[in-house]
Amino acid sequence: MGERRPLFTYALLLLLVFIQLYLSILPLDEALRLYEAYSLTPVRLLRGLNPDSIVTYMFLHGGWLHLALNAVALLGAGGIVEGELGALRCAAIYLSSGIVSGLVHVLLNPRSDVPLVGASGAIFGLIAVLFLLTPFKITYVLFIPLPAFLVGVILSAAEFSSLWLGVEGFVAHDVHVAGLIYGSLCAFLIDSKRALKGLLVAVATVILLYLLAWRLGLLPPLPHGL
Repeated sequence: MGERRPLFTYALLLLLVFIQLYLSILPLDEALRLYEAYSLTPVRLLRGLNPDSIVTYMFLHGGWLHLALNAVALLGAGGIVEGELGALRCAAIYLSSGIVSGLVHVLLNPRSDVPLVGASGAIFGLIAVLFLLTPFKITYVLFIPLPAFLVGVILSAAEFSSLWLGVEGFVAHDVHVAGLIYGSLCAFLIDSKRALKGLLVAVATVILLYLLAWRLGLLPPLPHGL
């Protein structure tokens, strides 16, 4: 039998496009009212306001460019994960990753009144499952065809370093990192042996890249005596 067709991924993408289209044709004040009602704002959630926003925020986006970037990642990761695990488990990973990463953002930013929107946390959960369970699958998550393990290494390095360095901007790196960690846990719960192999491939890749960079004089060697 061939791989399952990713019907959930396609349906989800159509829903996200429809929502963005609907918001874009509304009068500005009406669109802003809906964003306020359904985006995730930490201070409001912790006051017991808009509790459903922990789910609804991941179906909103800040514009067509934001949606386009997430759509490419969703197709690149969700299509493969759904083909491997089926629609129900893919949907469960997507929704739970979005909820968990949203809650982490709220707990880390309890006084923030900045609304959070976007499917990134949910998608990063799928990406973690993708590179741990199917490390050698070719994906277009980063717009060019790359093996999943390399995509995982690149995105993990970028997001963890951005969070560690406190890079500020319009990107919620804590949401991305939470999605990666939670998705990794899901991968180990689904198939610990496959996930361990995927993790070892990723770790080996990081070591090889470090040694290559050191060989080229781009990085200092690790300090002795550790």
